[in-house]
Amino acid sequence: MLGSRGPRTLSWMVLSLLVLLLPLACKPHSKPAEESSSSNPSTENAELTRKMEEKAADIRSKEEEIRNMQGTDEEKAEAVKKLDAERQELIEMQDKAK
Repeated sequence: MLGSRGPRTLSWMVLSLLVLLLPLACKPHSKPAEESSSSNPSTENAELTRKMEEKAADIRSKEEEIRNMQGTDEEKAEAVKKLDAERQELIEMQDKAK
């Protein structure tokens, strides 16, 4: 009779241990909440990318305006300088994104 009682006690101990460890096994399910908080950098990167695309489109538009520009050589040179400054800003934005 003692022999049959020993395995039952052991199985109850194992079962109790499993029940106690069950909450630990469920902890990884809380990770998506942590991952969702990391979506902010992803959102920020998307916003930065959108801004860079808008700036690049603006630069292309201004390039076309300068090609068709009527004015003195000084006015054209000043417009090109401003455009170069905008290109430099875009390059800096791209470097930050890396």
